[in-house]
Amino acid sequence: MLRSGAAPMILSMALVAGPAFSQSEPQAAAPEAEDTIIVTGSRIQRPDLEASSPVAVLSAEQIKQVNTVTVEQILSSNPQFMAGFGGSSNNPGDGSATVDLRGLGENRTLVLIDGKRAPFYDTSGAVDVNSIPTALIKRIDVLTGGASAVYGSDAVAGVVNFVLDDRFEGLAADGSSQISSRGDGALYNISLTGGIKLGDRGNLVVSGGYSKRNGVYFGARRRNATALDSSDLVSSGGSSNGVPTLFDIPGDEDGTVGGLQQVQPDGSLSSDVELYNFNPVNYAQLPFERYNVMALGRYEVTDGVEAYGRFSYSHVKVETNLAPTATAGFGFNLDPSNPFLSDAMRAAFFDQVANPFLQINDGSDVAEDPTARAGTSNIGIRRRMVETGGRLSTYTTNNFQFVGGLRGQIGDGLNYDLFAQYGQSKRDTVLRNDLSYTALQQALDVVQGPNGPQCFDPSNGCVPLNIFTTTPVTQQQLAFVLRNATENTKTTQFIAGGSLAGDIGFLKSPWADGPAAFSIGAEYRREKGTTKVDPLYASGDLIYYGQGQNISGKYDVKELYAELKMPLVQERPGIYALNVEGGYRYSDYSTVGSVHTYKFGGDYAPINGVRLRGIYQRAVRAPNLYELYSPVVAATGSLQVDPCAGSNVPADIAAICIAQGAPTVGAIAQPISGQVNIFTGGNQNLHEEKADTVTLGLVVNPPSLRNFTFSLDYYRIKIKDAVDDTPVFVTMNQCYNIDKDPNSAACAGIVRNPVTGGLSGDTTIGVPSQLGNVAGIKTEGLDITASYRGGSSEGFNYSINFAGTYVFSFKKQSDPTSPVYECAGTFGGACDMEPLPEWKHVLDLNLGFKGFTLNSRWRYLGSVKQDAATDILRSKIGGYSYFDETLSVNVEDGVTFRLGVLNLFDKKPPIVGDTVGASANGGSTFPNTYDVIGRQFFAGASIKF
Repeated sequence: MLRSGAAPMILSMALVAGPAFSQSEPQAAAPEAEDTIIVTGSRIQRPDLEASSPVAVLSAEQIKQVNTVTVEQILSSNPQFMAGFGGSSNNPGDGSATVDLRGLGENRTLVLIDGKRAPFYDTSGAVDVNSIPTALIKRIDVLTGGASAVYGSDAVAGVVNFVLDDRFEGLAADGSSQISSRGDGALYNISLTGGIKLGDRGNLVVSGGYSKRNGVYFGARRRNATALDSSDLVSSGGSSNGVPTLFDIPGDEDGTVGGLQQVQPDGSLSSDVELYNFNPVNYAQLPFERYNVMALGRYEVTDGVEAYGRFSYSHVKVETNLAPTATAGFGFNLDPSNPFLSDAMRAAFFDQVANPFLQINDGSDVAEDPTARAGTSNIGIRRRMVETGGRLSTYTTNNFQFVGGLRGQIGDGLNYDLFAQYGQSKRDTVLRNDLSYTALQQALDVVQGPNGPQCFDPSNGCVPLNIFTTTPVTQQQLAFVLRNATENTKTTQFIAGGSLAGDIGFLKSPWADGPAAFSIGAEYRREKGTTKVDPLYASGDLIYYGQGQNISGKYDVKELYAELKMPLVQERPGIYALNVEGGYRYSDYSTVGSVHTYKFGGDYAPINGVRLRGIYQRAVRAPNLYELYSPVVAATGSLQVDPCAGSNVPADIAAICIAQGAPTVGAIAQPISGQVNIFTGGNQNLHEEKADTVTLGLVVNPPSLRNFTFSLDYYRIKIKDAVDDTPVFVTMNQCYNIDKDPNSAACAGIVRNPVTGGLSGDTTIGVPSQLGNVAGIKTEGLDITASYRGGSSEGFNYSINFAGTYVFSFKKQSDPTSPVYECAGTFGGACDMEPLPEWKHVLDLNLGFKGFTLNSRWRYLGSVKQDAATDILRSKIGGYSYFDETLSVNVEDGVTFRLGVLNLFDKKPPIVGDTVGASANGGSTFPNTYDVIGRQFFAGASIKF
């Protein structure tokens, strides 16, 4: 164990981690003679004019050092990022991998490839970085802070720009394999890249690759295999949708009759119920397979005119597996002559003398529901169909993009770029092994026939379903009630634009040697998206997958932008450099109308090697296709405590519960697995989000110590009118604790199950959660980086890199009437996000001697505590350290071998239980933030001819 004092510091320096971002590196690597400079954060390409916004750089070598196959792996481990969807996102998850700067959301981080937008993978406006292979990445630039004046919508938290190697020559192969210390979770990756010169005027690069990752279930990790109640970490945190079957029997408030009862082997019923443990069948690591190809080309048509192009295609297949489907506590009408019922069940379901709270149908509703015949009893049923193995979902995405254009120079110093690009993403989703509610109604409405049990309505080959016993359901019975669903999404993106950049010779300060530089341009962008679901999925008849959404929409935007940078003072006493910059973009959206974004800032260097920088930017995010055009449908949301549940509900609250449809209070069960039904969907009246971002920084890189760099940057980002659906917890709090009025907007929208009084059931039951410009987010903190490189390139050499982020505050407000929650340093249901430590850092040490390089990486996540809405046993998660080691050996020119271990000390994830209330919670931990797989070994080789 590491303890305070000198020893841990020595150990830390010996084992420090691999690739850290260095914010002080130049925005563009030093170009070769004919390289095109790609500058992230500005369209002005003058190396002498440094940016006022911090830009972090991650090199191709750093990517290989930790065996990165999908780029979210390395980005999410760095301190400016929070874990988005990735390889551990089983529930929630849709097979994608996304990046999330500052924890502000994937659709507020703009993703670029060579300075141009990457296409969205679906209508949500996020980019699936699974489709970006690593073989041709020369570096990754991360610009933090708003950048809408330069790049347009979505650059609220910042920009991630994947810069490709379009000058590669020769033939290179790279391959690697990885496996956990338990012998599972294998990962394979191979790529082949070739590049040739096209005479003296151009070149062509083609690269292809294949990647595969095997799945790992939580059941394969003993620590995460049992669903635990977060209140004590001993009791089951599993689901009351279990096996054998459980029944919600209407009863009184003190529980003397009715309540939750479970079938016993002898046919009796017991209130001592066994909850279902759903963890073992959920993925801790998702299976993943990818094929990809990319081609880059450029050719100098004539002096000053270069044609360039890029084509990329990827095929990505990802699977998720959720706990087997269940009847979910829905109410079903049972006939007293059902031969599957035991005597104990008939007494419990039909004896109104013993239980006057039973709901026996009088036949008045039979026209709407044929099973509601006179004498039938409505009973809530909770039966987990473990015989299916799980709800397996397969996501197959085919993504391609074309980019082409002309660039070059006009005269002396004027650079132009004319381009057009088209991208398309098609995602085919198959959702397997769910239950049809109408088929269940039919199959559970069983009577005694001349030849034995039969469905009252035998149409469509109905097979009577016997879930009133402890024996398994037969495959014939399952086949009648099980259904699959399909969803097909297609998004397209077309962009055309042009820019002109250069010097303004006549605009020059008398105290500076260089003139002002400018960039102006225009762009047109069109986004289209459609989602089509099969009729069954659209009907809402599926119990757990809910109601699929048919979405169709489009928008376009026309934009003009301008940028100016000007040196005011250069190399004067007391002022080594003083520069100012500004930018403006006008955008005309077909949806939200006119939008204005802008920036102004500057930098001041009192002496060579010390620079102060600062910038203010107004950024925007226009609502995406999903937010605008998705219909309002039933879905599920997180809620741990229902104010109407339990036996001691206050009278004023009970009156609200009954007004919302509950038949009575006192026997209402708490939400199943912490989930309730919600009504959610889009809103075509949405307008743009607005964000004000401020960055103030210091960069130290003295001439006498050029190998040393230090930077310190303060950031503040404030988003208003953010698009969000109000969390269920907030709506419930507004209704029952603030309004306390059944006619208030919050209370009136809540619809309760007329049988159980709960918030689960058919698609008419739930809590409203429609999208609106209702939320506010504000975050501020510090980014700190330091690096030093020493030694000789031919002998012993070393480098130390450090990158850390301290989050002072991260405040979320779901709507103007709701409380403001502090999320920095917390986890839980109020903020409903990944754990957000106040302090995170990555520290790495590289030691090299001749052909050997040892890379050590230390990833640290600070402690977090439960937020205002969370009250569990483990109220605090301490700081977490992960150590990784990689040894690279250059055998000869162009041949390199890599051996490495991730999570060297096999650090186990924290156990907080499965009823924390946050969506990202799974396997009794937070699998996207903390490592569940454990120690992993990898080996790789690179060969270049």
